[in-house]
Amino acid sequence: MRSQVRNVLQRAYSSVAPKYEEVRIPVPWGHIAGKWWGPQDRQPVIALHGWQENSNSFDPLMKILPPDVSVLTLDMPGNGFSSKSVTYGTYHLLEELSGLRAAFLHLKYKKPIRFLCHSYSSSVAITYAAFYPTEVERALLIDMIKPFAMNPKILAEHGGQALDRLINFQLKESKKEATLEEHAAQYRKAAMNSMSLESAKLLMERMTVLNPATGLYIVNRDPRIKINFYYSFPNEFIREMVKQLQCKFLILKGSKGLVFESPRVIKEVQDAMEKSTDVEHVEVDGTHHVHMDKPHLVAPHVLRFLFDRKVDN
Repeated sequence: MRSQVRNVLQRAYSSVAPKYEEVRIPVPWGHIAGKWWGPQDRQPVIALHGWQENSNSFDPLMKILPPDVSVLTLDMPGNGFSSKSVTYGTYHLLEELSGLRAAFLHLKYKKPIRFLCHSYSSSVAITYAAFYPTEVERALLIDMIKPFAMNPKILAEHGGQALDRLINFQLKESKKEATLEEHAAQYRKAAMNSMSLESAKLLMERMTVLNPATGLYIVNRDPRIKINFYYSFPNEFIREMVKQLQCKFLILKGSKGLVFESPRVIKEVQDAMEKSTDVEHVEVDGTHHVHMDKPHLVAPHVLRFLFDRKVDN
């Protein structure tokens, strides 16, 4: 499996293991970047980060897992070190699905996939599992129950404003320079203070580039990702889509987590999912970024559900 991943850039080690390798997986428009933690002689669990974030999201969790677990944490298209979308429109769920599918076809996995997802990427994993129901075995979703739904009424009423904003982003892409701490503080505020400043700084390390002339940092993710306009499917489609699911789910919610949609919209899809497949719900003490700030509360569930390890209660 090691030979299937090209352009390994560097090997890095935590102070007490596990270790990871930076990887680049070729896709038709560039590459999907990621960090492969642990042994590469077996098929890894695939970890996907939240909206606008990157694979550093899982560093705190990975550093406390046993060194013999294999996890490939990926940067979704336009995030982290992955290539940007070659289209000029807004990012849609299909961008992430296309990136994942191309990467998996390159890696030639023989066994069904197990996903570890935070927030928005749960939408990606659920949709992938519905589109390819025999190719996904399990998915652990952190602080997200269902795919985000696109509201057709909002799309119809505000389409022009969103398109103008998109074009403005591309014509006047912000190159604001700031210290890593300043970028982190701004991102933490935008994330409704759901993570510590240290966790935000960890994300910034893979979200910014240094200007050697000034010693300051510039955000390098694709700015179009910030436009959450035409990004998913209507809830009616999602409700039908989840009927195709066959894999098992563990939904791990933070007690002070975030809710992005109305209870009615969530329940419609949740009921359809639970009629189609096995869904387990667990709550732990924490915020939307509990896997970063309190990884010790998440780790036992990851080991039990994704690695079939026995853990103490």
